[in-house]
This record gives sequence, structure tokens and C-alpha cells, in this order.
Amino acid sequence: SIAKRWTAWERLLELQGFASGLAEAEAVGKSIAAITEGRTLLADPDPVPDLTKQLTTALRNTVGKLQNDLGEAFKAGNDSLATSQVWGGLEEGKRTTIGASASLVAPAKDAIATDDDIVVALRASSLGDRRNLLDAVPQRFARVLAEASLLLEPKAQRVVLPGATIHDATELDQWFAGVRQQVVDKLKDGPVIL
Repeated sequence: SIAKRWTAWERLLELQGFASGLAEAEAVGKSIAAITEGRTLLADPDPVPDLTKQLTTALRNTVGKLQNDLGEAFKAGNDSLATSQVWGGLEEGKRTTIGASASLVAPAKDAIATDDDIVVALRASSLGDRRNLLDAVPQRFARVLAEASLLLEPKAQRVVLPGATIHDATELDQWFAGVRQQVVDKLKDGPVIL
């Protein structure tokens, strides 16, 4: 009985590790702890399949959403490039070179139909890695536009706008005035990239 159930138990523990941070992982974690403490792995009915199903369902939904969000982020970035005068002003060869250096193509979607597919996908790229990639997509496209701007305008300088929490129109006007002055000061040295 142990031999039959042990492989499924190890798979469950691996899935639990992949699901760290998900609400379902916390709930299943309590059940796993109870099985371990109570030494009830051999109890009937077998508790492992239901727990595995809960985790794989949560992981499938999360990975699927992250993959869709990633595809949408790359599409939004590419759409932004397509409408950019800076990007359009570059030769095709230079656009290709810059785009390739920044990996501006969304990765292929991993298969997640079966439990084995989910394990393979998450061994290759964890949920955290996938979230980090999604968060980095806008920066990739911003970097590409900055590089394109520098090619077209070698003397251009990047100005990073300050962050702010604005509560009313007066604060907004003050923020605009500060940003305007910052840009005007930089314009003395050449074109500005925002």
C-alpha cells in the first residue's frame, strides 16, 4: 500500500511547493500536515487524489491566467511600438536587431492540460518566475524605445518622471510644474526622452 501511494504523495508535495502563495496551497497544506501528523497516508479513502486535484486545478488556472496576461502584455507593447514615431523612424534591420536583443516575442504557452503537463511547466518556470517576466514586459518595451530614440537622436537624454500620489488638481498642477522644469532644464543639453 505504501509503495502504491508514495509516488502520488511525493507528487502532491511537489505541487504544494509550486503552489506556494496561492490560497488553495494554504488549505491543502493544513490537510497535508494533518496526514503527516496523524500518519494517515494509508487511510481509506485515499486523501491524496482529492488534494492533488485541488492543487492542480488552482495551478492550471493560475498558470493559464499568467500565460494569457503575458500574451496581452506583449501585444500591448507591440501595439505601442507600431504606433510610435520613433520606432517607425528606424530602418527595419535596426528594429529587428533591437527587438531581438530585448526578446520582444511572447514565449510559447506551456501545455497545462494534464497534471504531468503542469509539473513540467512549473519545473521549467515557477509562478514567481512567470510573474517577474510579466512585470518586466513594459520595461523591455520602454528600453527598446529608449534605444531607438538614441539611434535617431544620439544626443537625446532620458528623463525619468517622478512618482507622486496626487489628491487634487492643485497637487497635479504642482507636479506638472516640477516635471516641466525638470524637462526644460534637460532640454538645454539636447532632446529629451520621456
